Amino acid sequence: MFDKESYTLYKFHKQLNQSFQNKRELLECALPALRNLFKLDRVYFFDWQQERALLSLKMMCKQEYCMDMQEDISVINEPMFLKTLLREGFVISTDLSYPAAYVLVRWQRPAVSISGESFKTYMEERVGVIRMERFRKNRVFTSQEEKLIKALAEEISHNLRNTEIDQAKNQRLAVSTALNQLATIFASSLRLNDGLELILKGVQKYFRFDRVRLYLTNYDGTKIKSILGADISGQVTVQDETALKEGEKELLREVFDSPNTYTSRRSVIYIPLKVQRNKVGFLTFDNLLSRRKIGYLDFISLKQFSTQIALSIDNAMLFERVQELSNYDELTKLPVRRFFNEKFAEELYRSKRFDLIMSLIILDIDLFKQINDGYGHQIGDWALKEVARVIRTSLRQTDFPCRFGGDEMIIMLPRTNGEEAKIIAKRLQERIRAITIPSRYTEGKEVHLSISQGISVFPMDGKDESSLLEKADKALYAVKQAGRGSFALYRDVAGAEE
Repeated sequence: MFDKESYTLYKFHKQLNQSFQNKRELLECALPALRNLFKLDRVYFFDWQQERALLSLKMMCKQEYCMDMQEDISVINEPMFLKTLLREGFVISTDLSYPAAYVLVRWQRPAVSISGESFKTYMEERVGVIRMERFRKNRVFTSQEEKLIKALAEEISHNLRNTEIDQAKNQRLAVSTALNQLATIFASSLRLNDGLELILKGVQKYFRFDRVRLYLTNYDGTKIKSILGADISGQVTVQDETALKEGEKELLREVFDSPNTYTSRRSVIYIPLKVQRNKVGFLTFDNLLSRRKIGYLDFISLKQFSTQIALSIDNAMLFERVQELSNYDELTKLPVRRFFNEKFAEELYRSKRFDLIMSLIILDIDLFKQINDGYGHQIGDWALKEVARVIRTSLRQTDFPCRFGGDEMIIMLPRTNGEEAKIIAKRLQERIRAITIPSRYTEGKEVHLSISQGISVFPMDGKDESSLLEKADKALYAVKQAGRGSFALYRDVAGAEE
């Protein structure tokens, strides 16, 4: 059975375990939840801009609603309670006539730095502060509440990071879409190769060149990786770098190194495609067959249009790179929830179409919070990595695991019935139970890890994503009620659960 603190954290995690469009939407869910849990009169959220010594008030929640706020509070001479907050993550203020508690929230979000001519993507550290107020003087915050508030703040931090990554990804998508809409040739595809084919067809058709070619470079612009071409027939050809002749390689090096905005040789014009001098490729065009003169206005228009092409290519490449990086959890190396949801929907569609069976396992690490609190977050991270390692090495090639959030993980088992899923669950249970926390952290005691697992089966337990997740989650909850460390099929516990 859950203790009260674990159950509260579990419920809070479940409440935030959803996709949010932005930070504001997440806070609109999290702050009222805190207000209800701790019977608060008001809850505030501040962005702490330490480099500017500002606390920027963003949102206040009271009664049954939240409202956006805009107020910057200077903390140039950092009050003592803020220094304590940075050091300990929680502090109770004595500046007010009623109890007020502050808890620190730290998360990361994708960012880009510009240094000279180079771009660098990285995860930027962000800091926020949640202030909780109770107007009655005798309703002070207890040490037990402090412990729980810190744990809930960590859950908010984790969700803020995921939301910021999702938002950055969506912004990249919006930028790519906006660029595509600048011309009809960008309108119908977000995939890089499909979009480039449309670009070439559009350039050839609009400017009526005999031949248009696009040379794409690798990510750092050091070599050509592919060549796309379109001619008056409207057909697009795709070749790799092996199709380059030696003379073309020399010419490309010359264009790369040239300070000019274009190069003309033998009636062929080469326009380098750059974004802030970041080389993404070259656009070349000619009228060697028709001998039609390339007009000045055509040339100027194409030079201007090439800027949009370069932006489109750069954003598409960056989007694909960010998407690839964000598909896997940095700590566990397991796919993240967003990636899992895509694969889950695909596999469910395939199972429905071809009348196939499929199972789903939801698992989490038993007493994970106690591991974190008792041995430190370093051991908590170690436990997550060890469990993830066992999962990665114990599954079949067709199985698909993911880190769903916190210590909760999900495994999709295509073409697997309930009994077969139990065999896999047992294998995971035994291998994870063999893991022991290093004795130097446990004062010589032998402390083993264990997991609880709930299993649902398509189509018997549900025919859509939410139903299967719900049934597996109920089976997991039943296992926890029975004492943890085991696994159960939903149909085996459904009667007791109801």
